[in-house]
Amino acid sequence: MTEEKEIPDVYSDQFMIGGGPYGVVINLNKSHPEPGAGKLPETVARVRMSYEHAKMVAFMLCRHIKKIESESGISYPVSNKVLSSLGIGMEDWEAFWQSPPDFRG
Repeated sequence: MTEEKEIPDVYSDQFMIGGGPYGVVINLNKSHPEPGAGKLPETVARVRMSYEHAKMVAFMLCRHIKKIESESGISYPVSNKVLSSLGIGMEDWEAFWQSPPDFRG
């Protein structure tokens, strides 16, 4: 019998997205426990994938969140301050989440 490799279990409260013409990289980061000057977030995981795969992950994650919110009757709001810091306009945010839910699959 072969031993199973232990899968890391990480927590992230920040992310960075980058990439080139052939793929995307997502760095999942964790804030320093004592924020302050010179205390940078720690990268806890780095995920590299093709843009095709990233689009499927984004779609499935959106569908999952919409399903959970619909079934539980709970919404997970994001503050205007956070959206603004990411350069996301409220109208774009609302349009993205207002699209009809698709719970097939």
